[in-house]
Amino acid sequence: MRTKINHQPETHTKNSVSSFLALCESIKKSEVERNNRADFLFRGQSTDEPLKPRIARLRPKGKLLKTERLMMADFERQRLPFTEFEPKNKWDLLALAQHHGLPTRLLDWSYSALSALWFCVQNPPEKNKQGEALDGVVWLLKTKVNDFIEFPTQKSPYSLGRTRIFRSRSVSKRILAQAGLFTCHKQMPSGEFIPLEKNANYRERLVKVLIPAQSFYSIRDQLNACGVNNVSLFPDLDGLASHLRFRYFHDAIKPLQ
Repeated sequence: MRTKINHQPETHTKNSVSSFLALCESIKKSEVERNNRADFLFRGQSTDEPLKPRIARLRPKGKLLKTERLMMADFERQRLPFTEFEPKNKWDLLALAQHHGLPTRLLDWSYSALSALWFCVQNPPEKNKQGEALDGVVWLLKTKVNDFIEFPTQKSPYSLGRTRIFRSRSVSKRILAQAGLFTCHKQMPSGEFIPLEKNANYRERLVKVLIPAQSFYSIRDQLNACGVNNVSLFPDLDGLASHLRFRYFHDAIKPLQ
């Protein structure tokens, strides 16, 4: 009888940009010494939630797979008046849908450690039911070459043998600015999606970096001084407006000094 191993990811706590980058550098050095020169991916989250796509967090009005297919067919049929980008295949369409907020089986990642850190701290910390501020998290994934889907491919995003990494064409300026890419998650026969931190192919290559809630404000200021902010990561009027609000106003919950 096999015993299930409850693997816990390597975990660190960092409260500044410099200490966060020093950790990333140290991990990279160790990987290179092991002869693994593949890229790292990063994902910033304002709270510590499982690494599974948004579609797996919602309650569908019917069977999840059927709901997903109907939703994507509707998106493909109705999107034309709203975008200048012409998807060439199902992968393009999926990336475009994800970019515009449709719940898909994709999960956003970035090649940029600093971009991921910004996504973790860009807003004030969230609070639990007791009113306590919650820590954020940045995930680091040590990749392998065979994790990536190589294009052109005959594979469908809906019939992958396992969860893979997907580098889309630049369907928007934001993806380019954020050095963005995705994990495309396999749906199990039961209909569920296995969180990446529990996925046997990836769990031992994940590192979790906790960002204390009390450090959000100072880290945001440090990142802004490095040119990492909403206007650099969202190169449009929405990003500019958000950046100017950050520059000229205090956060509503931040105590004034």
